[in-house]
Amino acid sequence: MNITLPDPFVVARAEAEQLRSARCRMIEWPVEQMRSTVPHVDLQSLLAGLTAFHRERMARIPSAVTYPESPLWVEHILAVDRELQRLAGLSDDEMAVYRSLNYYLMFRGFRSARSVTVERCRSAYFPETDRGELLIRNNDDPDTFYVPDPPLRAADWQIPEGNYLVIDGANSGLHINDEPEEIFPLPAIRMCTQYCDDVPGGVQFLTRYSPFWGHANYVLFDAQQRSVAIEKCSFTMIEVFPPDATGRSWVSGMVCRDPESPQGRYQRQKRQQYLDRFRLPPDGPDAAFWQACDLAEQKLAALMKTPGRVTFDEAVRLFTAPHPEGLCKDAVKFHPEQPIVEYTLWSRAVLTTPTERTVYRWQRSPKPALAWPSEPEVLTVYHE
Repeated sequence: MNITLPDPFVVARAEAEQLRSARCRMIEWPVEQMRSTVPHVDLQSLLAGLTAFHRERMARIPSAVTYPESPLWVEHILAVDRELQRLAGLSDDEMAVYRSLNYYLMFRGFRSARSVTVERCRSAYFPETDRGELLIRNNDDPDTFYVPDPPLRAADWQIPEGNYLVIDGANSGLHINDEPEEIFPLPAIRMCTQYCDDVPGGVQFLTRYSPFWGHANYVLFDAQQRSVAIEKCSFTMIEVFPPDATGRSWVSGMVCRDPESPQGRYQRQKRQQYLDRFRLPPDGPDAAFWQACDLAEQKLAALMKTPGRVTFDEAVRLFTAPHPEGLCKDAVKFHPEQPIVEYTLWSRAVLTTPTERTVYRWQRSPKPALAWPSEPEVLTVYHE
C-alpha cells in the first residue's frame, strides 16, 4: 500500500506554533507532572541521562528489511524534528523532554527513582446493545493539569465509509519496564491505522511492530464488527484476547486480565521488583493501588461477560456511577498514605452503527470545582 505523509515542514511549522502558544503546557508541565510522581528523588539527578537517551533513540534507525514500512516514517520524523527544533528555538534538553521524557523514565529513569503510580482508564466495545454498536471509555487521571476539552465537533467524529479499523484504549504502565531492542519513535498505532482496515490486519501489524509500542492496552474493532483486546504493559511481549461468543472486547488500564499469562507473570515480577528495590511494605499505597486496578477490571469484566444483550443504559451506568459501585472516581484514595487523589475526568459513549452515530460525553467542570455533569453533552453526527 502506498502511503503519502504530509510535508514535514508544514507539520513542523504547525507544531512550532502550538509550542509557541503553549510552551509551558507542552514542555514545563510534563516535567512538573513527573516531579509530583517522584517526590523522593532529586529531579536534576533523575533527568541527568535524558538528553543522551534522546540522541541515542533518534539514532537507532530500525532495519528496513525487518520493518519494510519504516523508512518513509523514519525520514519524515527526522525531518519534522530538525525543522521543529529550529523554528521553536528548542535546546537539545528541551527537545529531549518534549519527545522522549516518558520513554526515558520507563526504561531507565525509574530504575533509580521511587515513583507514584496513578490509576488509568477503561475502554469497552459492544457489537450490539439495544441502541446498536457501542464504544465507551473512561479517562482517569489526577486533576493536576486538568483543563476541559473543547466542545464536541462533528468533524472529529467521522468514521470512514467502507472498511475501517478503530483503535481505542487505556494506559497500562509499570514502574520498571525492560527496554526493547528498538527505541526509535516509530508511531506504531498511527502506522497501523494507515496500513490496516480490519482487525486481523491490525493484530498482525501491531504484533510485528511490537517492540515499538507498549505501556498501553487497546481495543480494536472494524466495519464487520470484529473486535479484539490487546494488553501490552511491556514493550517486550504482547497478549491478544479474541472476544467470546458475545463479540465484546474490553481493556482496563494497569491490568493483565490473565495473571498467569506470560505478560501477567512479567507484570507481577516487575511489581515485586519495585517493592523490593525500594523496600516498600506489602500493605502500602503501591500494593493498594494494584489491588484497586484489579477490582475495577473485575467489575468491568462482569458486565462484559453478561449473557444476553447489555443495554446502552447499563453500560453508561457502570462507567459513570460513582466509585465504589461504578467506575467513576471522584477524589478517590485507595490508601491513607496515597499522595495523589484520582478522578475520572470524563466518560465518553459513542454509538457507531451506520444508522446512528452519536457521541455522549460527561466531562468535569474546570478546577477548582471539578463538578461532574448531571447530563452529558450530546453530538449527533449522523441519524438515519
